Amino acid sequence: MSKPKGRILIVGQDQELLAQLTDTLEGDYLTVVSNSFEEGLSEILLGEFEMVVTETKLPDLSGMDLLAVIGGLRPGTPVMIIDDDLSAKGAVAAMRLGACDYLHKPVNMQLLTMQIGRQIELYRQRPRLSTQIVENKKTNVSRNRERKINRSTRPATLLLNREQFERINLELANLLAHIKAHFCGVIDAEGNLAGAAGTLEEYDLVLLTRALSIDHAATNTLAQILEENQFQAAYLEGEFSGVYIVEVREPYLMSLAVICSTEVKPGMVWLYTKRTADTIAQFLRETSRRPEPNPTPNPSSTPAQPSS
Repeated sequence: MSKPKGRILIVGQDQELLAQLTDTLEGDYLTVVSNSFEEGLSEILLGEFEMVVTETKLPDLSGMDLLAVIGGLRPGTPVMIIDDDLSAKGAVAAMRLGACDYLHKPVNMQLLTMQIGRQIELYRQRPRLSTQIVENKKTNVSRNRERKINRSTRPATLLLNREQFERINLELANLLAHIKAHFCGVIDAEGNLAGAAGTLEEYDLVLLTRALSIDHAATNTLAQILEENQFQAAYLEGEFSGVYIVEVREPYLMSLAVICSTEVKPGMVWLYTKRTADTIAQFLRETSRRPEPNPTPNPSSTPAQPSS
């Protein structure tokens, strides 16, 4: 078999379309398929892709939300959007968020493969910049890469494994069902989304998650002034929406944010939100501190047993 030309993530809920895409691409590319925003986000956080193809309609959040998140987590990764129908508004929104292409159903597979090949080639052969810009870019990339590799400075979301992602999303889905919220999300201190449940219509998910990440320095300062150990929660109430944020400190600095109608009883929301935050924190502590398996003892180093 020839070496794959690239690694592609396909995200969608239309099983017929997914089958067409994988059948068309698998001969030349290594493909990974996800059926929801949640699954797609996990794949993006756990690996790198040279192309992402996503439907706009997903069972949880949307392909536009996924496009926005990819722009923050994996900048420069080409993202192709596939919509159910041709929409000028959808095309403009996709391009503004950084999509490399916008297609609609039924998809012309020949055009799609040509575009994918072209975009991956462009991704690999970016235009050369001036020497000073290149040096500055190399310095920034090196610093950013070093920060992400070093576990002490790496964003919390990039420290999680697949099991932890799955558990976070399970707990968020349960929380959403209990309190009938619009949106539940776990967000690290830098505004990266580690898990989500619910739906958001036309909001910019990247801006929203950054706004929902707690200003930990401010809460620490306020706690010191008022001689408190720490403040773990915040609540903002508008005319129609209430926002509840509970801080998780161990083992990673993160926030559990909930957006729901002001008609929901605040006491019930706080109860379930804090309980979910505690459950997630406990699970992360347990799974982050599992002991390494004991190495197989070397027979030559095993003490001799006394003869009987």
